[in-house]
Amino acid sequence: MNTHARRLSLPLRLTTIALCATAAVGFSATSASAATPAQPALTAQDHTITDVPGLVNGRELNAVTGLNGQTLNAPRLIRSESLDKISTAGAQTLASEYKVDLVIDLRTPGQVAAKPDVPIPGAQSVNISMFGANGDYSDDTAMYHDLVDKGYVDAATPGPMISAYGQILHLLATHTGGTVLIHCSHGMDRTGTVVDMLDHILGVSESDILHDYLLSNTQLGVNWATPDLLQGTFERDVATKYSGMDSYLSKTIGVTSQDMAALRSRFLISNDASASAITIGGVSVPLDSAATDAGASITLAIPSLAPADVQVVTGNADATSTVTVSGQKVDVTVTAPDRVTTKHYGMTVAKPVIAIAQSDSLTAGASVTLTGSGFTPGSVYQIVVHSTPTVIGQATAGSDGTITASAVLPVDLEAGAHTVFLADSSGNAVSDPLAVTVVAAATTTGTAATTTGTAASATGTDASLAGPSVATGGTRVEQPSAWPAVALGALGLALLGAVVVLYRRTRSTLER
Repeated sequence: MNTHARRLSLPLRLTTIALCATAAVGFSATSASAATPAQPALTAQDHTITDVPGLVNGRELNAVTGLNGQTLNAPRLIRSESLDKISTAGAQTLASEYKVDLVIDLRTPGQVAAKPDVPIPGAQSVNISMFGANGDYSDDTAMYHDLVDKGYVDAATPGPMISAYGQILHLLATHTGGTVLIHCSHGMDRTGTVVDMLDHILGVSESDILHDYLLSNTQLGVNWATPDLLQGTFERDVATKYSGMDSYLSKTIGVTSQDMAALRSRFLISNDASASAITIGGVSVPLDSAATDAGASITLAIPSLAPADVQVVTGNADATSTVTVSGQKVDVTVTAPDRVTTKHYGMTVAKPVIAIAQSDSLTAGASVTLTGSGFTPGSVYQIVVHSTPTVIGQATAGSDGTITASAVLPVDLEAGAHTVFLADSSGNAVSDPLAVTVVAAATTTGTAATTTGTAASATGTDASLAGPSVATGGTRVEQPSAWPAVALGALGLALLGAVVVLYRRTRSTLER
């Protein structure tokens, strides 16, 4: 184990741990007020572990604010002292309640052999010795200098400390399972500098980093951890020798931008409450407009709206969304994974507008041309005239959602005010109704001339051949009868027949 000039002997330390375990379970306002500045009081953001017997300096990441206002995902990482004193039941609790499936042990091989961890069921254990083979120090300041770069020569010869940091941070970045538990002997120095680096990557403030570091004093009931060791020695060396923590992490340790992004994704709870896409009935909503107080307006050929017509894709896969529909109004609220940050989107859905030329004076029975836009491309709609709904044609929307169609108004459509709209196959209106005025169809009125003949009673006249009637103001003209001419014609034919017969008889006599 590490030996520190100011640290307690083993028997006294065990007694102190036992006493502090009780204090950690029921940390009161009285004990907090009695704590020295090096033993900060617990806050609502501090998640200490008090239900694992034998574990004294165990706690999750502080649920403080990090990069871009995001909160640290506290349950993703537990820091603690060695696990050699926890009970079997405590190990089971870490597995079942805290979902620990990876243990990173920072102790030297000799320390691990002297005090082996109680195994956590189902968890993988990895030993990465930060000090190499030798981890015994009699001076805390010397130890914190070595915690920066023990054995470092250059990139080709990084030494055990730089190599260990690179392995640990990469392992934290690439672990996709449950909770990681990281520990050294006391959970203070080696564990403290690893968490310090992680907190810097996550954008945690210096004051919150120091508070978390000093909580080991609070939980163990000691004053071993001091601001001068973490900030005055470790961080100052990093700043003076390696141009600051960012350069130290990226250039000396070699943390890649991919690992940086992965660490932030894993250990920060996103406050991203944005929507990456919202569609209503297949129509995309302009998100920038929808996020304003005025909201966005879209045109959609749909009879009525329901929440199922609204599809939301959130910017973060762990965000949630709720949809509220009231008439033609749609409200979408996206809640970020932190379950605190929300973003609102408002939309008004209008039905498409149609038009007919000279709609204020349409004639029953006439052909009309209807135009419109904002319809679903390729959809076929009925053209309906109302007061009594009558389908008078159909229209098909083009690829751009526009419509141009002809229809014939019923010839018996009553004169007066009517409406025309487009409907779906079930007869439900999908467009705004267009008010039209209809006039009656034009009719041609003619007077039939009738000629009335009067049968003449005079002898030798035929009324059917009479001229203008007296009754009509004309002068009657009588025509001679045709019967004498007919009689003479008949007599002539009879005489001709007799001559023919006589001729044939005479010829027959001569031939004999």
